[in-house]
Amino acid sequence: MRRPRRIILLVIAMAALVAMAFFDRNPLVRQAETYAGEVAASSAVLYVSLRGVNAFLSAAQEVEVGGSLVVQGTAQPFKVLEPLDDTIERISDIVFYVMVVTGVLAVALGPASAVGAGLVGLAMIVWLVEKRMGAGRRATEITRSLGWYGVGLGAALPLAFVLASLFADAMTREVWAENEAILGEITGSIAPVSVDEEAGGWSLWQDAKEYSRLASVLVARADELIASYVTILSVFVFRILILPMMLMGGFILLIRMLARPGG
Repeated sequence: MRRPRRIILLVIAMAALVAMAFFDRNPLVRQAETYAGEVAASSAVLYVSLRGVNAFLSAAQEVEVGGSLVVQGTAQPFKVLEPLDDTIERISDIVFYVMVVTGVLAVALGPASAVGAGLVGLAMIVWLVEKRMGAGRRATEITRSLGWYGVGLGAALPLAFVLASLFADAMTREVWAENEAILGEITGSIAPVSVDEEAGGWSLWQDAKEYSRLASVLVARADELIASYVTILSVFVFRILILPMMLMGGFILLIRMLARPGG
């Protein structure tokens, strides 16, 4: 191997090892982590909203009415909300898992890039040793593949999230705003209604009427409520999983092409 080429490989190896040691200062990785963290924070807000609606629906189902007063051991007219309550609960469970996965990605991107940079540095050093010792073609191909795999982890993975952060907002902004406005309109009036069994009959009746009014709003617009929650959940999945995976898939195809002998 010519001396200039050995020097280039050695410089790449040293740069990769430095990137591994100081991965937390890598601007590419930090921007990718920031994007994942922002999505995780937004999904947490959605999760809290879902749990708030779920809590109201669960409480409303427990209100019991007998004659004209709210008393124990009588009918529960708001049990009709149970299917809606179950659906909201299932959506909140999915949002919780998306939130956890996004949080893990925000934490794991840095170490993953460090591992990738380390693999690149190791591959360059091994390649230099192999060339000097006249290693066989098979060993060289393995080292080459190892180096490109390191490039995938160290550069392509965070780059996919950085590119996603640049394009995702523009691609989903209108859908997000439209459905967020619908959710705000439907759930904005929902507040906890305290039913005190020791209060006077008129107060209890007023509480029941308030539950009835709010429950009627949710029932009347249940389709819009569920559709908006599902749409916003889909936006989260697109932003943190689908779009980065699509970009990463393109990088993988490019890396596989370059990793071939003669590539």
